[in-house]
Amino acid sequence: MSKPTPIMFCPVIELNRLPMSELDVLRRFWTQHVRGMSRQDDKRLRRFVRRLFTAQAGEGFQLYIEEERSGPFHNRHRVILEKLFQSQERFKHIDALHDWLKLGAYWVTWGEGKNGNPIPKPRSTSFPECNEDQMREFHAAMVEYLHEPRSQRYLWKHLKPNQRAEMVETILAPPEGTPQ
Repeated sequence: MSKPTPIMFCPVIELNRLPMSELDVLRRFWTQHVRGMSRQDDKRLRRFVRRLFTAQAGEGFQLYIEEERSGPFHNRHRVILEKLFQSQERFKHIDALHDWLKLGAYWVTWGEGKNGNPIPKPRSTSFPECNEDQMREFHAAMVEYLHEPRSQRYLWKHLKPNQRAEMVETILAPPEGTPQ
C-alpha cells in the first residue's frame, strides 16, 4: 500500500443555508445510502457528516484516500520510459533519463545547493513514497513535457522538429490491441 492521498476541501456556503429540499436529499444520502465498513468506521463517518453539516463557509477539512498503486498503469509508465530510453542517445542510464523527466515535469523537492541557493531534486516515484494520484499527476506532467519542443530537441538534436514530434507519439502510443 502506498501513502494516502490528502484531499483538502471546504463548504462554499453553510450547508444549513441550503433550501430544505436540497438539505433533505443530502441528509438522506449520508444517513441511508452510505455506511462505514465497521461499527467504528460508521461512528467516525457520522461524526464527520455532523461536522460537515455544521461547518462554516470556508472551514477546511482534509480526507485521506488510500488505494493500491495500479500495476497496469505503473507498468505502462515503465514501458514508455524504456521505449524512450532505447530511442535516444543522450542518457547512458535509464535512471538519469527518469530524473531528467522528473525535473522537466517539475516533479521535485527543493534542497539547498552551494551558497545556500535552492536546487530542485527529483522526487521519488517508488510505491511507498508516491501514491496512485501523485503517480498519475507526474505521468501526465511527464507526457506534457515530452510534447514540448525543447525536450524533444534535447533528446533528438539530429532530427527535424516534425520527426521529433513523431518520435514522441510513437513512444507514447499504446501497444497494438491495448485499450487506452
